Amino acid sequence: MDTTLAIQSQPVAIELHRLLRDLDPSRFRSDIEAALRARISDIADKFRRISERNQASDADDLPSTLAHLAEVLSAELPATELPAEKLTEAWAAYRKRVGAAYEALSLRLRAREVELPSLRPTNYARSLVHVFCGVTSLLIVEYLLDARLRARVPVAFALFFWFLEGLRRVSPRANRVLMAAFSRIAHPREAYQPNSSSWYGTSLALLGLFFPLPLCAVAIAIVGFADPAASLVGRRYGRTKLVGQRSLEGTVTFALVATLVGFVALRLWHASDFSVTRALAVATTAGVAGALAELFSSKIDDNLSVPMAAATFGAVASWLFA
Repeated sequence: MDTTLAIQSQPVAIELHRLLRDLDPSRFRSDIEAALRARISDIADKFRRISERNQASDADDLPSTLAHLAEVLSAELPATELPAEKLTEAWAAYRKRVGAAYEALSLRLRAREVELPSLRPTNYARSLVHVFCGVTSLLIVEYLLDARLRARVPVAFALFFWFLEGLRRVSPRANRVLMAAFSRIAHPREAYQPNSSSWYGTSLALLGLFFPLPLCAVAIAIVGFADPAASLVGRRYGRTKLVGQRSLEGTVTFALVATLVGFVALRLWHASDFSVTRALAVATTAGVAGALAELFSSKIDDNLSVPMAAATFGAVASWLFA
C-alpha cells in the first residue's frame, strides 16, 4: 500500500494534535485566541495544499479526508464577535468537531502504518463518571457479591459491552446512536475503537476471576480515583514530559492518589487481614505499578492495564508482607 501521502500528512497532523491540546479546556485562554486562529489557518492551508497535489493519485480517497479536515478547520471557527461568556463554549464545541475529524484521519493513516497520537481531552463529566463507577463497583463487590457472583456478574457485564462493540462494528447507525447517547463522556477516538467501558468491564471480570476480594478493592479504587486525578493534573500542570503525552506531574499524582485510596480500601474493609504496615506496603506497590502501567499504556487501554498491574503486584506485596 502506498504510504507516501500518509507520510506527507503525518507532520501536519501532529501540528494539529498540538493545536487541539492547546485548545483543551484546561489550557485554553482567551489571550492566546489570535495566535490559535493563525495556527489554524496555517494548518488548514497545509492540509489543503497536500490534498490538491494528490487529488488524482490516491485510491483510498485520503486527499478527500484531508480536504474535509481543512474545511472543518476553516469553516467552523467560532465567530470573532462572540461575547466572552459564550466564547469558551464555542471553542469547546469547535475542538470537539475538529477532534472527530482528526480521529478519522488518524484511522486512515493507521491503516497505512503511520501512527498519530490519540486525543485525550479534559472531560470533567467523564472524570466524574470514572469516580462514580469506581465507588459503585467498590460498594457492589464489598457488600453485594459473594465469591461466586464476584466472578459471574462482571463477566456478564463485560460480555454485554463487547456485544455492543460488535454491534457498532457491523452497524454504522448503531455506532452513531451510541456515540450520540454518550457524547458528553466519550473521547473522539472511541467512535473507531473499543470504548473504555468495555475494557473496564473486562478488567472487572478478570479481577473477579483471578484475585481475592482485597486486591479487587485496591485495583478498583486505583482505577476509579487515581486515573482521573492524574489526567486532570497532567493536562493542566504537566510540563515535564515522560512517555507520549504523559507527564511527570501526572504520573506522580497517580502514584500518590493510588497509594492513598488503596490503603483506605484495605483498612476500611479488610483491616483484620491487613495491618497498617502490610496495607501500606500493598497499596504503595499497587499504586506505583498502576502508575507505571498507565505511563506505558500506549497500545493497551489503561482501564485494563492499570487494574491488572495493580492487582498483580499488590498480590506479590501481600504475599511478601503476610
